[in-house]
Amino acid sequence: MFLMDLEALLRYINERRVRIQLNDCFMSGYSSVRGTEPGIQDTFFAIASLQMLNAACPDDEIVSFIRNHDHLDLSRAYYAAGCLRLAGCMPELIDGKLEWRYRGEHHDIECFIPRTPLIRYFEYDLYGMYGSSIFSSSLGTLLKRLVLGAVSPDEEIEGIVRSALLLLEGSRELVRAHMALEILDAISERGSLVKLPESHIKILSRLLERCETARGYTPTPESTTETLESTYAGCMIARRLKYREPRGLRSFVDLLQNDNGGFRRSPFGGISALEHCYLALRVAGFGRDHESWSVR
Repeated sequence: MFLMDLEALLRYINERRVRIQLNDCFMSGYSSVRGTEPGIQDTFFAIASLQMLNAACPDDEIVSFIRNHDHLDLSRAYYAAGCLRLAGCMPELIDGKLEWRYRGEHHDIECFIPRTPLIRYFEYDLYGMYGSSIFSSSLGTLLKRLVLGAVSPDEEIEGIVRSALLLLEGSRELVRAHMALEILDAISERGSLVKLPESHIKILSRLLERCETARGYTPTPESTTETLESTYAGCMIARRLKYREPRGLRSFVDLLQNDNGGFRRSPFGGISALEHCYLALRVAGFGRDHESWSVR
């Protein structure tokens, strides 16, 4: 049983809510930093966490907050679509616009999506500062485009699958391996079912074993300290493969909760962030896990 203080966590999330009145309309967004404007990414992690905790969520005001944007870049479009799905909408990217219906009304926002061929994202060695976001990387950008459906008709999906599998073969980083699996998932959801070869399952198993500690997972086999992000990635992979998780996982997650109720990324200290709360809840077993690949 996890000992995290859920009441304190709820308080932390609710205190990061920013409520805005524009004429007769109220909007709500969230920000990890008090006194700053709400952001769509922080808003997604906040309401996803609230839903995992079965807590009340201001859906109407969240949708109004999203609708008030004139345009969205790729990252904000991805998280906006996530917010809208959590509010019960079915957003779609159509002709460069994010479109959805809410309470019988149609809405759309112009989106600026990169035209970079998807296969090129594997050529970049840009994997973002984990302190900013586990998803701020070239692979994260590829994943966002796949999930949004921002894929050109002439994209070679088979080439992307091959590149993701090659990345898994040589990966020594849990976060990169996890992102490659997420990319394969997104391709499967688009209708191109991807079966993970047994050889790759064994490679992932060895990587997990080499990164596992008594209480979590290190970013690489050479690392000596667990982080929230690497432990999240390790747990997601382990659950796919139906592997046992580290015995001290619960104590590690509990250790990351700050006095203000939020979660940090390092056992050595750090500030709370809404994304860290989301990752901690997923590690703790809240939310829906992915389908599992089992060794035959």
